[in-house]
Amino acid sequence: MYNVLLNNPEASGSIAYRAKNTDCPPEKPNCYNLNFKGRDDHYEEKGEKAGKVIAGLVGAAALVIGGLGIAHKKNVLSKVSNEKVKNVLSKAEPAAEKCYEWCHKIKDTGLKGWDKIKNIFKKKS
Repeated sequence: MYNVLLNNPEASGSIAYRAKNTDCPPEKPNCYNLNFKGRDDHYEEKGEKAGKVIAGLVGAAALVIGGLGIAHKKNVLSKVSNEKVKNVLSKAEPAAEKCYEWCHKIKDTGLKGWDKIKNIFKKKS
């Protein structure tokens, strides 16, 4: 037996969890199932969670690289008026320049690939 039917919301301690019973009779709408099984159905698979974390980190890195590239392109660092902030940000300028180069290469590669794909479909029609 895996479930214990309780007609009142009673505490069960840390070994079980309560779930609203879907088979409650109409005269007792607040009955609960006390479940002693493992909670595997409430947790994601480890591979899925790791994939989401990795995808999130890659997305965050792409945003940071893109942001630094745009900051270098628009010359944001020279427009900062506070000297302390300007000194700190000037140390990030070489990284921003490298990010701009990466963004430019990615953009060129994407445009060339898109042109190749367009040319393949134009030749077929």
